[in-house]
Amino acid sequence: MSVKQLTSGVIIPTRNRLADLVTCLESICRQTVLPDELIIIDASDLPVAEHETYKQFYRNFVERLGGVTRVQYVHTPIPGLPYQRNVAISLATTDILYFFDDDVILEPPYLAQMQKIFAIKPSYAGGMGAVTNIPPLKKNVFWGVKRVFGLQQIYQMGGFTWSGMPLHTYGQETFKEVQVLGGCCMAFRADVFKKHLFDEKLGRYAYMEDADFSWRVSRDKKLFYNPHARLAHMVSPQARDRIVDTRALYIKNYSYLFFKNVYKTRRIKILAYGWTVIGLFIEALLLRNGAYLKGYSKGLIHCLCRK
Repeated sequence: MSVKQLTSGVIIPTRNRLADLVTCLESICRQTVLPDELIIIDASDLPVAEHETYKQFYRNFVERLGGVTRVQYVHTPIPGLPYQRNVAISLATTDILYFFDDDVILEPPYLAQMQKIFAIKPSYAGGMGAVTNIPPLKKNVFWGVKRVFGLQQIYQMGGFTWSGMPLHTYGQETFKEVQVLGGCCMAFRADVFKKHLFDEKLGRYAYMEDADFSWRVSRDKKLFYNPHARLAHMVSPQARDRIVDTRALYIKNYSYLFFKNVYKTRRIKILAYGWTVIGLFIEALLLRNGAYLKGYSKGLIHCLCRK
């Protein structure tokens, strides 16, 4: 039986991270199977395409792609991960769309390993690879708090808690069917975007946009985790806001997504939501992190004032 040859496109949103972007693109260039399309959506204050470093890199980069990969670069003055991804989706022409953060480094077989699954398993609408530099699992008090209060976790089975928090498969070593994908390395078939786009209400950093998109897609389609497609997520310190602001945004986005996706399925889950919010504050207290507490308080007050 012949297997359909699927075309692949890589989408990389970026903002004020020239060095990280160049490193990421280098890893794309080293793929054993090059993508058919590469779309860079840049929201940097100064477009990366105007940097001499990027110009020199780009000339060599295109030569190394050998005409196999069509490259599109778009600068937008509007920053925001969901917005940038949606712009790229409107430009994409391939069967499979890969979304990578600009601070990931792919191992050479990454795309080949993912394309193989999409080709032989047409029932899967989306998937993700494995992040190799996940911190080791420590079963300490913080692990216990996450378990008891249903907070976001890794080394899990790829589902959701009752309160809608994602249980990521990061760190797992076996292929799995999952409900949630990680934002740094998601991939979907193009027809998914006939029904779904990324939610631009989540703002610039778009905390939990991966959980939101996965939740919606997984209601009627299958997703997978492939440990044989490997990459490192460097989590760049560049272009990040203060901890107070990021924690406020985290709890705001979580609350918004709970009421958008989870609450309407069973209203009694509001109890699980409240339990999880308590857990976030307890975790911050155990960490003795005043910035976390201040940020969560700020975000929760914002949510309550909007109700």
